[in-house]
Amino acid sequence: MKPIKLYWWRGDGAENPALQNFGDYLSPLMVELVARRPVVFAPVEQADLFAIGTILKRERKARRFFLPRRLHIWGSGAGDAEERFSGRHFYHAVRGSFTRERIQPAPSTPPVLGDPGLLVRDYWSARPRPEKRYSLGIIPHFVDHDSAAVAQLLSIPGSRLINVFSPIDDILADVMRCHFIVSSSMHGLIVSDALGIPNRRIVISGRIKSSEKFADYYSAFGMKEPAWLNAESIQGITDPAELVADYETRDVDRVCSDLIRAFPDL
Repeated sequence: MKPIKLYWWRGDGAENPALQNFGDYLSPLMVELVARRPVVFAPVEQADLFAIGTILKRERKARRFFLPRRLHIWGSGAGDAEERFSGRHFYHAVRGSFTRERIQPAPSTPPVLGDPGLLVRDYWSARPRPEKRYSLGIIPHFVDHDSAAVAQLLSIPGSRLINVFSPIDDILADVMRCHFIVSSSMHGLIVSDALGIPNRRIVISGRIKSSEKFADYYSAFGMKEPAWLNAESIQGITDPAELVADYETRDVDRVCSDLIRAFPDL
């Protein structure tokens, strides 16, 4: 069976498996789940498909022998408002409306909206869910891991630190063991939504490259990004339920159905 040539952001994980950021490495896992075909990494110049990640600006490198190539796009996203993406590609799905508005010219058939990371719902569906063990899971972006805000959250009784460099199955199991999740990692929020765990974003530092990507993700549900927490707003809180107050259930089933239906025939 011919493998799908997929590009995803590997970062330092390309050389060191202990540094594989789980949000990026969800991409080959979710593509293989839906396609039911093996997936191999390919550089942009050789790839057939982009999926999970804020990687769409790399589409301009899709050339071979100095000639432009057409990529299949399924769920990738924009990083900032200045980015523009060539309309020559096959846009099956993008992460949200923020990304879709930056495709020029706009595709004649608008791509569906959604992050394929939500499909961890189906990835885990045949296995039993772990029993609840923790009141609060904290999933910091790797740049926030050692921050004072994370230490403050960990002082809440029953809290659990979830490392984004842990194996994907371990992360998903720990998310399901928690009653609530607070995360500065976007895919920490996405897998929590997918698995039905109430969650809320915390903004800890200005070192995360894109903030627009969060609003982009929520737009797939037809909602604005919920108000986020910060280091000041968590002071004195000991009840995790207060941290995720007014959590609004997302229509994950609809978005997942749209993504599966839109997967390209490669």
